[in-house]
Amino acid sequence: MRAYKVFIRYVAIGLLLALQPFVAHSSASQTWPQPPSQLSLDSPYGKLQVSQSDYVYEAQLQLDTQIIAPELKGLINIPYAFKQQNHQTALISVDNGLGGCSINYHWVTVSSKGYTVSPAFGSCSAQIRVRHHGQTLIMETPSLDNPSLIDEYRYDGRKISLRKRRQAIQ
Repeated sequence: MRAYKVFIRYVAIGLLLALQPFVAHSSASQTWPQPPSQLSLDSPYGKLQVSQSDYVYEAQLQLDTQIIAPELKGLINIPYAFKQQNHQTALISVDNGLGGCSINYHWVTVSSKGYTVSPAFGSCSAQIRVRHHGQTLIMETPSLDNPSLIDEYRYDGRKISLRKRRQAIQ
């Protein structure tokens, strides 16, 4: 009977050790907030909105009734927007539904002069945090290459730069 109890104890300890990475990953992933979700954004420069589509991955982004170019097509969301001097900038997430690295992001800026669309960026993750530092907009997401790093995409209104940094220990 004693050997049976020792066996059960080792099995229990083994299971706890085997599940530890999942528990640690779960608590680390909880630090990523659920991003807000909206399909339209009213601004003084027009209404940025997701077009209606019969197929969810065929939706397009438009400003008032004009389709944005370059074309942003897929499952589109406008999670964040920032009012800045003489313009408004929104973060657009685009999921093309193809699996693998299906999610990418763009900054779209609207002003009295029209709009601009940043190149696609991101590390394929829907887990994001967004903030600003002065006029620089920053999106953080887990690094695709190294789970101990955060990819920090900085947008200054002209270009996007990537900075990798270590995750803060929780």
